[in-house]
Amino acid sequence: MQRLSGIIRKILFTLLFLILPTLAVAQDGLHITGIDLPEEGSKAAEAHVSVYFSLRSKQTPVTGITSDNCTLQIDASPVEIVKAEVKQFTDGERGVGVLFVIPIAKNYSEESFGIRSALDGLVKNLNRPVDMLNVVTYDTNAVAVGWSRASESALSQAINNMQNSEVLEPNLFMSFQPALTALQSLQNVSQKYLVFVSDAEGAIVGDRDKANKLIGQFTDELKKSNIMPIVIAYSPDGKEAMMNYTLLQRMANNVGGAFYMAEAPDRFQQVIQRDVQNYIFGQYIYEATLNMDGNHYLEPNKYNVDFIVKTSNSEDKVKYKITWPELSKNRMWLWLTIIGIVLVGGIAAAVIVISRRNNEEEDIIDEGPQEVCCSTCGKTIPQQLYGFNGEFCLSGGLPDCPYYKMPDRGKIQITRGPMADTTFFIKKDMTTIGSYAENDIYLADKSVSRKHAAIKADEGMRYEIRDFGSSNGVYINNEKIERKFLRDGDLIRFGTVETVFKLK
Repeated sequence: MQRLSGIIRKILFTLLFLILPTLAVAQDGLHITGIDLPEEGSKAAEAHVSVYFSLRSKQTPVTGITSDNCTLQIDASPVEIVKAEVKQFTDGERGVGVLFVIPIAKNYSEESFGIRSALDGLVKNLNRPVDMLNVVTYDTNAVAVGWSRASESALSQAINNMQNSEVLEPNLFMSFQPALTALQSLQNVSQKYLVFVSDAEGAIVGDRDKANKLIGQFTDELKKSNIMPIVIAYSPDGKEAMMNYTLLQRMANNVGGAFYMAEAPDRFQQVIQRDVQNYIFGQYIYEATLNMDGNHYLEPNKYNVDFIVKTSNSEDKVKYKITWPELSKNRMWLWLTIIGIVLVGGIAAAVIVISRRNNEEEDIIDEGPQEVCCSTCGKTIPQQLYGFNGEFCLSGGLPDCPYYKMPDRGKIQITRGPMADTTFFIKKDMTTIGSYAENDIYLADKSVSRKHAAIKADEGMRYEIRDFGSSNGVYINNEKIERKFLRDGDLIRFGTVETVFKLK
């Protein structure tokens, strides 16, 4: 029975290891590693969004991505893009944290393995100040060297100063906790990578089941902390010397990381200095300016972002849930409207003031002597009529007035006020009445509109008076009217000016 269970276990392990390589490929594709959103409270006229993403095929970054390949949607709705561009990840301001785990066993001679020299070459290529580097040498007492900026030479010096331990088969699992603790403590980086270099000879610890359990626990912690493993199975003695490489492969597959097999020193150099660097930095930044007219996406709620990248070989789509910041509403249109109204109102007010001043200037009467008398009847002419060029009479149209003998169609006589007894004659088919001096009947009073009313005479000698939309109206015999035919003796009031209509 024990022998049968052992055979079944071997079959299961064999099937598992056959499936694992395909799982590694399945983790390729489009991944969003982060999104930069507008700052809280910023104006919402245009929102600037940066999508950090990677697109890989068989762990190799897809090249040649432009903004024409990319589509951004929010809650499955297309977003109006004002402008967009795709930049290389290394052109951005986000940094990464990379921790290397390497063996320093007694039999890992630098002359044979060349691990430290290859790693030192990679570290010297990583020179961005925003990137942070660290290393853990797994041994009985595995300890992280410490974080330093990639642009500094601290890690390179630490690698060159390392001494091999006296252990022949170092325990890989001793490095798990120091590496995890160091990466979890790292702040202010957008992505964290754990680069393992091992032939896994010391990974069995006498019990394969225990090794699988430890790897499962470790990779669960990597997922929780959002740490991406990059595992390199390496031995200068070839693949047959790496009997336990499938354990290393599982470390990568469980988290969706990268796994590289390096069976010889030249392949290891290639993986370290090309593949690992491309895997970490072969990413993109899709920078887009969104048109926010209409105050879209202002609520500080969660939105689903759909990011789509189309290439000649595939169409990749990934969803990413974000918390949209609370933005200030786009009030530009309101301010422009208010400014427009103020400007138009100011111009209109200026025009009115200038017009009124001109009218006042027109209405200004040169007082001249204290009294001006009519040369015909000798009566004093009211000051309001000084300068009026129209026809009027102060004697009520009596025979001593030269206008009396002239043909007319009736007359309007003021009966009350400073212009009382002044008579205006109706001699046109349309006689205008108002406080503007150009009218035929000039009523110089503030209660009278400039174009107050008019009297129309027809061939049948009928007289119809019409209100021109005056402020204070037209009243006939104390009845407000819009238009009405006049009769001899009708009392007509324009504002507060009282008159009487008379026929000859």
